[in-house]
Amino acid sequence: MFESHDILFIVLAFCALWFTAFICWLIWQVAMILRNINETMTDAREKMAKIEEALTGMRNRFEHLTSGAGVFGEGIKRLLTYAISYAAERKMSKKTGKKKEDDI
Repeated sequence: MFESHDILFIVLAFCALWFTAFICWLIWQVAMILRNINETMTDAREKMAKIEEALTGMRNRFEHLTSGAGVFGEGIKRLLTYAISYAAERKMSKKTGKKKEDDI
């Protein structure tokens, strides 16, 4: 019937089959992990691009706003300077009792 060498070869064949199945399963798992990593990296790159685009847009808007604010600030500064000098002249003219030629 079966000799000891035959049984040994049958057992080794089954072991080789199970080992091959395990290696195939292991390769499949590694491939799935690498695929998930690749998808995650792609999503991360897309999100980083969107964040960069949003930050660039905000920076451009801020630069546009500050350039307009500089002109607005200069106008306010001149208006306040004029108002202060006008108030000071009115105070001086009330103290001296004289009217300016512009007020007549």
